[in-house]
Amino acid sequence: MREIFLKFVAAAAVVLTLAGCSGNPSVSESQCVAGDWQTVGYRDGVNGLRSTQLLQHQDACVQHDVIPDRTTYMLGWTQGMREYCKPLNAFVTGERGQRYYNVCSASMDHDFQVAYNEGRELYLARAAVANLERKIIARENRLEVLKAEIVSSATSQFDPLLTPAQRIDLIAYTQRLTEEKSRIQAEIPELEDQLSERAKRLDALTQTLASVT
Repeated sequence: MREIFLKFVAAAAVVLTLAGCSGNPSVSESQCVAGDWQTVGYRDGVNGLRSTQLLQHQDACVQHDVIPDRTTYMLGWTQGMREYCKPLNAFVTGERGQRYYNVCSASMDHDFQVAYNEGRELYLARAAVANLERKIIARENRLEVLKAEIVSSATSQFDPLLTPAQRIDLIAYTQRLTEEKSRIQAEIPELEDQLSERAKRLDALTQTLASVT
């Protein structure tokens, strides 16, 4: 399924359209009254939702004295599911970190799973890199705060108005800040090494998925 990766850009517009539809799985009053259940079913199917989503719509529409038409809903849902279960969409679904609800038929599930897993592997690799980058930035920011606090605390120790107890507390506080600073200074290089390794894995994975066999 490596060729699927090459088609990702071409599918981006379709994926964004589907993503825009998946924010609210229920139906509005106007949709209940309109009764276009084939379109509602297609929307749910193309977003990979189970057909039991119709129960959610029933709960929403009963308040407006409307009962969804299951037959037309299932017709639309089946049509949408055919689009959703294509391997290209499977890769995109995994690459976006979206969940797969095992809705594809047995004849389509294997190819879907293969492509989905490839996309998800890429998603997880990117997430690992981004997580390490956030950790490094957070520690670097904390390090700058600590440096300023250590200077302030150390300077305050010379205040002639301090009591002996207050001075002792400041010395202890400065020591704690200094220990935290040393710990973070030791952590940052370790995280940078992990980031370098993860970035290499991500690059290798990207190259593998983009290559043509």
